[in-house]
Amino acid sequence: MLLQSERGSWRGAGGLRNRSRPHCKVLSPGAGTPPVSAHSISSTSSESSISDDDTVATSIKSGTTIEGAKKEIACDSKIIYEFGGPVGVSALMVGFPILMSYLFICLAVNHGRLQNPLQWEFWVQGVPTIIPTQRAIVIYLSFNVFQYITAATMPGIRVLGLPVPSLGGKQLEYLCNGVATWYLDLVLVTFLHTSGWFPITTVVDEIGPIMCVAMIWGIIVTIGTFVVGCLFGRTHRMSGSVPYDLFMGAVLNPRIGNVDLKMWSEIRIPWKILFFISLSAAVKDHEINIARDLQAGISPEVWSFFGGLIEMDEIKTSSPMLFMLLAHCLYVNACMKGEECIPTTWDIFYEKWGYMLIFWNFAGVPFSYCYPTLYLLNRSHTNDPIHHSKMYTVSMFIILLAAYYVWDTANSQKNRFRMQQRGTHVERNAFPQLPWGTIHNPTYINTEHGNKLLTGGWWGIARKIHYTADLVMALSWGLITGFDSFIPYFYVIFFTVVLIHRVGRDHVHCKEKYGADFDEYCRQVPYIFIPFVF
Repeated sequence: MLLQSERGSWRGAGGLRNRSRPHCKVLSPGAGTPPVSAHSISSTSSESSISDDDTVATSIKSGTTIEGAKKEIACDSKIIYEFGGPVGVSALMVGFPILMSYLFICLAVNHGRLQNPLQWEFWVQGVPTIIPTQRAIVIYLSFNVFQYITAATMPGIRVLGLPVPSLGGKQLEYLCNGVATWYLDLVLVTFLHTSGWFPITTVVDEIGPIMCVAMIWGIIVTIGTFVVGCLFGRTHRMSGSVPYDLFMGAVLNPRIGNVDLKMWSEIRIPWKILFFISLSAAVKDHEINIARDLQAGISPEVWSFFGGLIEMDEIKTSSPMLFMLLAHCLYVNACMKGEECIPTTWDIFYEKWGYMLIFWNFAGVPFSYCYPTLYLLNRSHTNDPIHHSKMYTVSMFIILLAAYYVWDTANSQKNRFRMQQRGTHVERNAFPQLPWGTIHNPTYINTEHGNKLLTGGWWGIARKIHYTADLVMALSWGLITGFDSFIPYFYVIFFTVVLIHRVGRDHVHCKEKYGADFDEYCRQVPYIFIPFVF
């Protein structure tokens, strides 16, 4: 989810024509609002120049018509000011770190109550909670380095991305080893915690300073990537406005060795950090509740396994905290098990690596999407934990799991069909493989562009059904915390704005790309989010 825009050609099952499933090829195993302005600017790109041969190559590799390839190239070169242009993005680059700091201080110091940010006392009291420490710097940067090393060296499968117009239709190769790195992370964290070398609760104890380090790092990487791209002539689709190009990015396909930094930062960094924050808070909540019981003279029950071979205290983590741990575990695991689908998404194919992706993945996602978790922990700290009725709690778990099922299988249907059409689909058995994740003998609408538009499966029910499920999950993250604070609902509110923006620009893009075929698609699948409603 992050601004995880997955705009691209519509594909899937159900529609006008049936087609047998293509052969699945494994390449090789390895070690917000609509656009504010529609003003177009001529693109400057030092990565390549587009020739007629490039157009033909792009057409052949993407499976589109020559006319479709021309549209792809035009789209790749065209600049449309979004987010209010240079002024708007400048405000966002300044405003995001301030907003994140403000909301965190409200959580850490004021128990989740919003305060007047113009009061000097608020900042005097709160800023010390986020000042970077040496320990926080070591924790955050070490995590990044470790994630890069495992991404570069762990075994995985190799898949091809979409043909890149600016590279003459070349398809870049991506090593997808997220599952292996994820399991290694879990084993290593378990060892470090149980050995006492690095208790996982350290993460939440240092959460403020770590967040600040992440924000500073995101800004440094943004500026560094921009400067390096300009110095080495790797810029692409530049507007000529420094603030706008800093925000949107200068480099399209940044790589160090065999690691695509854009995909690495979008998958490996934010969601893993978010999960480990929730894991850290869950363990901390358990320790707080155990200590509280001991203070009251209540000894914890001991659970025995395998005939007494393994013993442990009963889990005293609250149900709402376990809910957040499950929610974030589902999300990060989905990213890892379906990583081979990411190279064909819009972020990887089209978006450049700028502040929008860099800052939000390094800092925004992990340290703002965790607000419900931090709020629950703070309530526990103050001996005022959140409690719900069993019916309410069970209902929240059912809603979360149902929404996750729709979100997971909808994304699987779309991305697997997309890969099947290009012969790059890889059969995988990463846990869990859910029913209806792949549509066999899919049906679709043929277009003059050459791509195919989905009219069946989940995608025949609503055009953005995965967004609907994503929003329901986001809303459940807030609902599990109750209604005493606005801050746990920041994620769902912000995410709603982001998705409205995506839907607006996706509609404009698809209408321009597919013309009358897209009108026919909208006629067959008239609902955007909710069937028979909207």
